[in-house]
Amino acid sequence: MLTIVYRSEAVYRLPYSALADICLFSARKNRELGVTGFLVEFEGIFLQVLEGEAEVVERLYTRIAADQRHRGIELLLRESSAGQPTFGFWAMNFGPLDTPTFWQAVFGSPVRIEEFRRRSHDADFALDVLARAYMHACILADVDPATRELVHGNIPCFAPG
Repeated sequence: MLTIVYRSEAVYRLPYSALADICLFSARKNRELGVTGFLVEFEGIFLQVLEGEAEVVERLYTRIAADQRHRGIELLLRESSAGQPTFGFWAMNFGPLDTPTFWQAVFGSPVRIEEFRRRSHDADFALDVLARAYMHACILADVDPATRELVHGNIPCFAPG
């Protein structure tokens, strides 16, 4: 299994509904490919993790890196392992981090965009944010995070906005 984590910045900010549509489209494609992952967005800055068979994840990352909707793509982590995916419950899901309640609930205090922009280049910080956002999403979806070892590649359900 290959895990890739990258950072990028939106060329222009998308509304939540557009991000949800992209996530659903990606989740369906990722499920077909056997890829799992999670995406977070904060003020136009994206952090994403992708997990799956090495060749498939490499091809997907190459396609994502060529997408003109974002720029400054920075590979933060590329790691092979024999284990189960850490973010495996969903084929793809995303967490918008623009909500101060998220930062309060998950980190105990709000984070300013300047701090996030600076720290988001660090692989450890990116993985920590992605892992906490993933766990938070599991809680909001009323999913026991331990079930990620039993069920892989679910499609997220977004409430109509």
